[in-house]
Amino acid sequence: MNGIKKMLIIDDNSMITTLLTADFEDEFKVATAMSGTEGLILAMGWRPEVILLDINMPDMSGVDVVRRLESQRETKNIPVIVITASEYNDTTQRQLQPYGNFKGFFSKMTPTEEIRKTVWQVLR
Repeated sequence: MNGIKKMLIIDDNSMITTLLTADFEDEFKVATAMSGTEGLILAMGWRPEVILLDINMPDMSGVDVVRRLESQRETKNIPVIVITASEYNDTTQRQLQPYGNFKGFFSKMTPTEEIRKTVWQVLR
């Protein structure tokens, strides 16, 4: 793709979406969604190159979002990096591992530089 790449941030916490947008808006065209449903709609229509996704949201879990993204021809190859306050435990790992579009898991406390490094590795 020519030009600036697109990033979709899906998180129900507006402070997190604001912070992540500020961290990445110099490198990406950033869109945000405040729910899993809104994120799926945006992903289908806007087709970002990468998605940063929360796990715990009120309307559907991040695991459900990953599953639905992978089930659609238009979105199944969009890499998803989970950034959440939730613990990455064995249950979460088992739920996300089968999906080829799942590319990483970070705590919301992870420094942006670590997240950025993974984003660019995934996009290469």
